[in-house]
Parts: sequence; C-alpha cells; structure tokens
Amino acid sequence: MGNFSRDTFDRLNRYVGVRLQQGVPLVDADWNEQEDIRKYELQAFLKWFVGNGVPQGNDGFEILSASGTPNDFVIRGGDGTAEGAGRCLVEGMDVLNTANLRFTHQPLMKTPALADQWGVDPIAPLTTPRTARKDTVYLDVWEREVDSDEDDALVNPAIGLETCMRIKREWAVRVAEGSLYPPNPTGGHAFYPIARLTRPAGKQTITAAQITDLRSTGIRLSNLSDEIRDARGMKANIGNRLDESLTKGGQLRQQVVGNDQVRADAAIAEAKIEFSSGGHNHSGGVNGKPIDTEGLANGAVTRKKLGIDLVNSGSVMDLMPEDSVMQLVEANVDPLDGVKKLYMQSVAITNVTESGDAQISSELVYTSNQSRDAYDVHIRFTNIRNGSANEKADLMWHVYTFAED
Repeated sequence: MGNFSRDTFDRLNRYVGVRLQQGVPLVDADWNEQEDIRKYELQAFLKWFVGNGVPQGNDGFEILSASGTPNDFVIRGGDGTAEGAGRCLVEGMDVLNTANLRFTHQPLMKTPALADQWGVDPIAPLTTPRTARKDTVYLDVWEREVDSDEDDALVNPAIGLETCMRIKREWAVRVAEGSLYPPNPTGGHAFYPIARLTRPAGKQTITAAQITDLRSTGIRLSNLSDEIRDARGMKANIGNRLDESLTKGGQLRQQVVGNDQVRADAAIAEAKIEFSSGGHNHSGGVNGKPIDTEGLANGAVTRKKLGIDLVNSGSVMDLMPEDSVMQLVEANVDPLDGVKKLYMQSVAITNVTESGDAQISSELVYTSNQSRDAYDVHIRFTNIRNGSANEKADLMWHVYTFAED
C-alpha cells in the first residue's frame, strides 16, 4: 500500500476542483483529492448517461467457442493496440482487452499466487455439468495500486526514488455456474454479465449454439440523439405533433392515417382492427384478440417493456417454525439511485415437510452500510407457523424493481 498522509475526498462535499494557493507547500492529500474528483466526475458521467456495454464499432468481450477444448471458451479482444482493443464500459470504467484470450489462460487462473498478491478471489475453473444447467459469464472489474516492486520504471532515475504510485484497472472473466445472474460484487468490484452458457449434461465442450450474448452493444450518445430526432419527426416537440394529429376534443383528425398505413402488409392493417357500426371496440371478435393471456403471448408485453428488472433471486431451505432468515438482495445501493426504485417481492413455498401448513411472512429490510452514503437491501423470511417441529418449509423468491417515475 502507498504511503499517503490522509484521504480527503468525499463526493457528498460536491467539490469539483482543487485550487493551489501561492506560497504554500504542495501536499499529497490535495494532489490526490484533485485526481479523485476528476476520476469520479468522469465515471459518474459514463455510468449514469452512457451505461454498461460495448461501444459502436467494437466487439470486445464477446464469448466465442474454443474449438472443442473442454470447459473453455475464448474472450474476444482486439488487434494488440490501445486504439483497436476490445472494450467494455462497466459502471463507468473503460475496460480493455488487447487480444483474444482463452478463459483458462487468464493470469488469475494460470498463476493462482496472483490472487493472494492482489487480494482478490482466484478464477474458479469450469466443471463438466452432471445435469443440464445454465451458467452466467460475467466481467469482474476492479482497481489496485502498483508500485516500483512490480514496475521498476516508476523509479525516477534522476533521483533514484519512487515518487508516485499508479492505480491500475484489472479485469477477469468469471463464470457463475448454475445461475442466471452474477453474484453480488464485493467492495471495490463491479460485475457485468456478458454471456449465458446453456450446457447439456456430461458435455465438456462449449459450442457456439450454447452461447447467448448478454452484452449491450452499439453504445454511442450520437446514436441516441439521432433516434430521438427520428422519433420526433420534423417538429421540435411532442406537443406540436399531437396538435397535428388530434382535434381539441382529443379525436383523431381525418386523413392523418391514410390508406398506405392501413394496407394489408402495413403495421396498422384492417385485419388487425375490429370495427363495428358504433365505432371500434376491444372485444377481439373474429379478426382480433383482447389483451389477455393470448395478447401477452410471443413477447408482446414483456417485463423489459414494462420497466421491471429482476434484481435477485434465491431459495431458502428447511425454514423451521418460528425461525427467521435474511438473504441479501442488493448491496451498496446509492441513495440517489435508491429513491428511483420500488422493490417488489415474489415468494413461493415449494415444499413443506410432513403434512403441516407453513405460514411464511416476508419483508424487505434496509440496512446502512459502513459507508455513510450506501445501504444494503435484504429480504427476511419468517416461518410463523407454530406447529410441529417437522413442518419445515422450502421457499423460492424473486425481487424486482421498477422506476418510481
């Protein structure tokens, strides 16, 4: 660890710069706070206004088949240069992979001692599935200090001293076997799912057909601007467009939707609309369907379109009567992020021992973290059935969020 006098950076202070005064000594704390402010501003912009994923024109960290090699795959990189490297943004951090790399050839797997040296978990090797399972491949990103013991170029030859250390961004690709989600990241780490592996029982090799890409690709702010402009059309705001389409009473103006838009092969076709003498209706009739289970089929209305996100899921086994258990749902939630979320829980009792009737209560518990500007969300289960000691319950649970606005 570096020798620093103190750490003065606090993002809640809302400082955006450090100004050096004349006639005073330059100390490490001021220098380092200036760097922390600059870094936080950049990462906050990338995290909140750009998001996680791969930029346009890049295909970094795509997971590819390893041509028959057992329990292995290829992590796509670049052409060996910084400009042509495979890239991925994770929580505002730009991650580079200069060249294609086998999963099993990653430094933390080939040299396990590095894990102790860097203070991180080693990469667990893939196992051959005994039964069919789905694995999630995810990118683990963190930062660490580097001194002259690792990089002797940090010693200034003019004075023979290491004047400053460096912060290096590291990454590792890991696999959560038998899980549809990465685990909750520990302090200082950020996880981003990049692929899902569908693995048949007893099969060691991973084929291209078994790999599902989970990355967001083509991220670029200019594309978003173009998309908004196209959606608005020629008018500058939605109000003007509604004025053109609707009467003051809210009725659709005549000839706004023309024959070209309702022809048989168009998005709005006559066959898709049920008409009656009194106007349109929602009964479905012969040529249409009301919005019921049929109307929700084939992805017409999905959880993604409703803005509902699965935060976490899990199971509780052998919950005894009058016992309680808490499981972590989401860690290190920023208060500014948390106020935009509403949590919804779904709990299913999957098994009860003997012939008893379990009575399960569940509630969300918010606990403050050691850091004063973050908290953890847990879900707590209690078996309130005061019956036989054998009436243990098994549960499955999911917790979703959706934006408050």
